[in-house]
Amino acid sequence: MKKSIIALILAAVLVIIVSPGIIGGLAERSVDKNLDWAATESGELVVTSGSFERSWFSSEGQHRVELGNGQLRAALTAAAGADNDDNIPVLLINTHLDHGLIPVSSMSREQGSLAPGLGSAVSTMMIQYDNGESFEIPGTIYSKVGLGGGFDSRYVLEAGSKIVDDGEITWQASTLNVSANGVSGKVRFDGNFGAMTFGDRQQRVSIDGGTIEGAQEKTQYGFNVGTLDAVIGPMAVNVSDMAVGGNQGMKLSASSSVDGGLTAADMHMEVNGQNIPQFGELSIVTDLKFSDIDAAALGALDKRLTEFVDPVNPNQAVAEAEKEFKDLVAAGFNVHVERLNFALPMGTIESSLSVVVPKSDRASFEWTSLLLSTEATFNVSIPEALIQQATSMDPQVGTIVALGYLSKQGDVYVMDAKFKSGLININGAPIPIPLGMFQ
Repeated sequence: MKKSIIALILAAVLVIIVSPGIIGGLAERSVDKNLDWAATESGELVVTSGSFERSWFSSEGQHRVELGNGQLRAALTAAAGADNDDNIPVLLINTHLDHGLIPVSSMSREQGSLAPGLGSAVSTMMIQYDNGESFEIPGTIYSKVGLGGGFDSRYVLEAGSKIVDDGEITWQASTLNVSANGVSGKVRFDGNFGAMTFGDRQQRVSIDGGTIEGAQEKTQYGFNVGTLDAVIGPMAVNVSDMAVGGNQGMKLSASSSVDGGLTAADMHMEVNGQNIPQFGELSIVTDLKFSDIDAAALGALDKRLTEFVDPVNPNQAVAEAEKEFKDLVAAGFNVHVERLNFALPMGTIESSLSVVVPKSDRASFEWTSLLLSTEATFNVSIPEALIQQATSMDPQVGTIVALGYLSKQGDVYVMDAKFKSGLININGAPIPIPLGMFQ
């Protein structure tokens, strides 16, 4: 019995005392691997690892994250109105890593843990410009490197404020949890952010906070699928202490998947209490579904659009990817807007849309043949009070009613439109489409 106890004590000593020096190198490489994987997933990030100063129980190091050549860098340069992108900032991540199967040294700091793994880390972040200007990003990241190379991180932001130029940003406590695995490519995240305000005495925007939760994983076709649920609290926009915009909150739920080489996706969104001049508060609810999208064609299109960098001229990107667009459309797909409703004080506009694009021969594909094979339906119902107000603002609305495109049924006007074989039928009246305009 005594020998067994001695053996257990010796094993514990080896795990606690000896393992940190050995596992320190593994933990360091695991951190680098996960950061490199995150950069690869983004497609535009370049991660440079500084040399770690490694001691027996802990290490110190820095990673430099910058934008490589791509759409995001070009878009930021264009948005800033800069002639070049020489002064695009970089992100510096400073990390203290406590390593060991049982990282005992982590217990001397906040959120330390004795949970088994390759290491436990705490990181802070800083933005740095080429001209030497820099500022710290509020908050701290606490991470754990698992035995299998997985990475669990928790971003903790305490309440605070910061003066920026002539204005001020204030925020309440927020947290974000991320679990990632570079081997499986799966990422899970959830978090909540507190109320925040930003602006000056003349203009101020405030958001009451919100929550986010989701999961993502990369498919063999190069794009990600997964779930996303987000809730954003009421937002207010004030100019000289007068409310000029905002809403009563927003909800978003989305999911996507690939099965048998076909992609499906759906989305539900609600925007409540958006102020619309002359009409009052507007609330929007929509449910959207995509199905039977060829995953290989979608992946090729995504890759092609990512490779083409010109955010100033998006039409050129479409032209460059015409082949991939044709491949995707020729494979067929379905789009269903199950509802798109606009609620106003005078009533609710209710609408729905369905588009079915059948599979066609790619070798002989033409846009005109697509129009002949596509089938679609569109239905809308508009309260009479809204039609009357719209007509008083724009007489052309009355012309649409007179032509029969909107038909009165009780206290609403409706449109029942069908598209088939290149012919539109609106409330029973056929309207041919000149196909030559699409050649």
